Amino acid sequence: MATDSDRSRLEKRRATLVEHLHGLGNLMRGSLYTTYVRCGAATCECMTGEKHAKLHLSVNVKGRTRTAYVGKRRAEHVGALIAEYHRAWRIIEELTDINLKLLRPARAGKTTKGGKA
Repeated sequence: MATDSDRSRLEKRRATLVEHLHGLGNLMRGSLYTTYVRCGAATCECMTGEKHAKLHLSVNVKGRTRTAYVGKRRAEHVGALIAEYHRAWRIIEELTDINLKLLRPARAGKTTKGGKA
């Protein structure tokens, strides 16, 4: 870090982000995906026309991929859980970046990659 004002700004941002972490709701890691299937009923349109769309959740837990049928009724709820997970991840990434910057000592005459001050 170059200055005390930079450090102060980063510490304030870090405090704000930690507060955001405290405000996180229920969350879940995973991805939603759609498959298309034929239901098997001989009289159903899917036998000759467009297949039925089915919404599923996929998530890797302890090295194994797990899937679950979500369906239309639960799609919004599960999507919100996944969105909250992504929000948490963005906060964690920014906190990591800030903490890394705060760990690095201030350097006098700091140079850029090009070697210029």
